[in-house]
Amino acid sequence: MSVQRVAVLLNEPIGTISPYLHGEFAEHLGECIYPGIWVGEDSPIPNIGGIRKDVVDALRPLQIPVLRWPGGCFADAYHWRDGIGTREKRPLRLNYHWGMAPEPNHFGTHEFIAFCRLIGAEPYIVGNVGSGTPAELRDWVEYCNFGGDSALANERRANGAKEPFRVRFWGVGNENWGCGGNMHPEYYAELFCRYRTFLFNYSDTPVHAIACGAAGNDWDWTWKFLNSLRRKGWSRRHLVQSLAAHYYCGTAGTATEYTTEQWTELLCKAKAIEGILIGHRTVMDELDPEQKISLIIDEWGAWHPVEPGKPGSGLYQQNTVRDALVAALTLDIFHRHCRQIFMGNIAQLINVLQSLLLVQEDKCIKTPTYYVWQLYAPHKGAQAVRFETLADTLSDGGAVRDFCRQQYLQKEPFSLQRIEGSASVNENTLCVTLCHTHPEQPAELEVQVLGATVSQAEAVFLTADDIHAHNTFEHPERVKPSEPQTVRVEDNRLYLTVPAASVIRIMGKLSS
Repeated sequence: MSVQRVAVLLNEPIGTISPYLHGEFAEHLGECIYPGIWVGEDSPIPNIGGIRKDVVDALRPLQIPVLRWPGGCFADAYHWRDGIGTREKRPLRLNYHWGMAPEPNHFGTHEFIAFCRLIGAEPYIVGNVGSGTPAELRDWVEYCNFGGDSALANERRANGAKEPFRVRFWGVGNENWGCGGNMHPEYYAELFCRYRTFLFNYSDTPVHAIACGAAGNDWDWTWKFLNSLRRKGWSRRHLVQSLAAHYYCGTAGTATEYTTEQWTELLCKAKAIEGILIGHRTVMDELDPEQKISLIIDEWGAWHPVEPGKPGSGLYQQNTVRDALVAALTLDIFHRHCRQIFMGNIAQLINVLQSLLLVQEDKCIKTPTYYVWQLYAPHKGAQAVRFETLADTLSDGGAVRDFCRQQYLQKEPFSLQRIEGSASVNENTLCVTLCHTHPEQPAELEVQVLGATVSQAEAVFLTADDIHAHNTFEHPERVKPSEPQTVRVEDNRLYLTVPAASVIRIMGKLSS
């Protein structure tokens, strides 16, 4: 059995891990909203004002920091007035981007805010730039946020919300290089400035405007968008608070059927998000060296072929222990680069792509990715510290290596370590999370902690006896975290045996 060594350097802080890095995304797509969140007050499925109680009960303990809605591609075809007022009078529309599915608009602004409050998430609303108008988005912000006397604020009150919703995060369009209008970055920059000019701050809720960023490693979009603002004079820079890139690592095999080589291939593609992050931040820093504009990645995750028996436009997919490592690898990268990225939103919350939950009729199950959110929760708001690994690298194959190298501005070869991870400190508590990426071989792990004394530690493992393991409605707990296990501590080193294909969390007590 190989020995894998890592070091945690407590005296080399990186920065505070923004809780928003653990964000989520819910789009009107497939079975995410209906019936993933909304079943209606008259449903036999237990609900809270039409919102599924089992989903609320599952998500509330995660303390999800932010939830992005209503899209995605759906956002730039959505007109918010369709989703307010008496539900019986709301218009039936077509979901143009997702299979021309019927959209009843029963889940609109008020229902979204109610759902966010039930699960403890801050709302992030994406406005319609592709087919909407500046006035429409301006009115939506006023409707949500103004606490005084106006026609829109009074309409909100008439619809049941006396107090303003105080929505801070507003996306000005989504994927406007594609489904949001097929725009060039310079043209989108002009539209962004126009729309943003009319998004006013109300009382204690300043607008945090999020501009559409690039897909993958399209550095050109980032440069041209920001350079367009610069050419107009940086007086416009204050209009944009964040720039949102997207990156999906895709698939290798299918959601539940893959070889060990495809296991490694997908994890390599997942790790390439580090290059996406570094690349865009590098471009941004050239034009904005003071980092007044933050970087977010508000769509990311695995994208497998749709499960048999499900509509292709619904993007329903299963979620295995391999997807758990995709999520864990990504969050660890976000933690290690927490000075460079402000928010991340995995796609998506329920029943779509790399979801936390799957629902079917009156059943709700947790996916392996859900448990990564649970295990990684102690990192939120903690101080990230330097994490170094001396572990062996996994061979990723020429094609995968070439793919991943393209994601970096640097020229060095890409490699996937057998042990990947991150570390943080909150007061006297150390949290170390790791992925043991080898699909077959367990390892002896040695964690050296420098800068303080570890008095005790315990570990939790997320793994299974098969790299294809996943939870089903018949067997909902095949993949779940182990019970905590005591970690051997000697000479400020932690020793434990880690299973193959596993996510590990170590919690330790520190003393100076």
